[in-house]
Amino acid sequence: MRLKHGDDMFFDDLTPTEISRVESIGKVRKYQRGDFIIHEGQTGSSFFLVISGRVEVRKNLGDGKHRKLVELGACDLLGEVGFLGVIFRSASVVALSQAVLVEFERDAFDRLVQDEPMLGLKVYRGMARELAQRLARTDDEVKDTILWALRESQRDPTLTGPVEPPTRPKLNLAAKPFTPGN
Repeated sequence: MRLKHGDDMFFDDLTPTEISRVESIGKVRKYQRGDFIIHEGQTGSSFFLVISGRVEVRKNLGDGKHRKLVELGACDLLGEVGFLGVIFRSASVVALSQAVLVEFERDAFDRLVQDEPMLGLKVYRGMARELAQRLARTDDEVKDTILWALRESQRDPTLTGPVEPPTRPKLNLAAKPFTPGN
């Protein structure tokens, strides 16, 4: 495995020596089409970098159905939410083709960060940048998924009526403002 600048913004702040250090703690994993890389609901604390191939991130909808959230390819990160501390995996990841990924375990990464804190800062900053961009891209996808789920639930013959979006209590803006001592 040879990672380099320009392959992924995740590594853009790293020097070639720092990239080699990060590479040294990764484990190369190979998957065939249809293999699950991550199972939704399972525990996990590692993240992956796609080296080659395509993978699909999907959300389980029950009854054997799933919703494709995004398709990822070379230089994309996945599993970083579990790596950052969420106990259960929030989605499944399935190989769409032969795929090669590098897995980074949190324990090994923590040891690297302890030895080289500035390297850790650069990697976490790259990961935060990646997550921020992904969050910005998913706003519309989340809206579409919610609307799709509402339409699907209205087609379910076991439901007794239309599904209404949840309502929030209205704020009483005419209420007397709080003043200390009252």
